[in-house]
Amino acid sequence: DWDEKMNSTDRIRLRTVQNLLKLIEHHLEAMQRDVHGLEYAHWKEEVDGLWRNIFGKINLMSDSSQQAALELIREDWTSYVTHYVGISR
Repeated sequence: DWDEKMNSTDRIRLRTVQNLLKLIEHHLEAMQRDVHGLEYAHWKEEVDGLWRNIFGKINLMSDSSQQAALELIREDWTSYVTHYVGISR
């Protein structure tokens, strides 16, 4: 298991990435339900900040841990970039 090969600092960073990803998923669900709502811009701004935080954590990891973290976020990041990047209200 790749998690066992990580040092403790990277393991903590990965756990943080996982938790931030759950927040992003929650926000994206809300954004999908209310694309034209008043909260959309706020949610998008918050999600953008969460992604910046995630990539900041990944940047601090060792190369092998980065690969594992990037694989973890791939699906959500791809979906986000496809549907929400460049959209502003």
